[in-house]
Amino acid sequence: MKLKHFLIIGLAIAIVAVAPLSAVDDDDVSILTALDITPFNEDTNVTIDGINFNVPKGYGEQKDLTKDDDKYNLGSEEITLSNHQYMNKDGDLLNLQVIFIKDKNYTMDSLTPDDGAVKKTINGKDGFYSEQDGIAMFMYAQDGKSVQVTGKADVVSKVIV
Repeated sequence: MKLKHFLIIGLAIAIVAVAPLSAVDDDDVSILTALDITPFNEDTNVTIDGINFNVPKGYGEQKDLTKDDDKYNLGSEEITLSNHQYMNKDGDLLNLQVIFIKDKNYTMDSLTPDDGAVKKTINGKDGFYSEQDGIAMFMYAQDGKSVQVTGKADVVSKVIV
């Protein structure tokens, strides 16, 4: 299974997380309250599998969807996946994913970008950037791991540190 399949898994998690929102009545309760999410009062640094991120003020973590160091064996490859999802009061999602494959050292050259992704540098990180309908995805390699940040286009560059 390729890295692309794990990226698709991350997007599927995001879609499943949004499904309960259709039952929320904005007049009675906020989206965050309904999902038991506490938004950060200020920009907050988080570390996922040794990679640092900056989660913007107003986003809170959907802890019931958090995956930390989940291990999968695919043939001879042992894959470790960490995935954290955040949401703000407007229902905007921010997904942070870190993948490590045992005995593989990810570099910019070993990443497989999605179709239409272009090389881009964000906050000193070289990677691949794609955007569709205001949602951006930036994938880069750090410390031998594949890192993916997905969210609103104007938020992605604020997250990468």
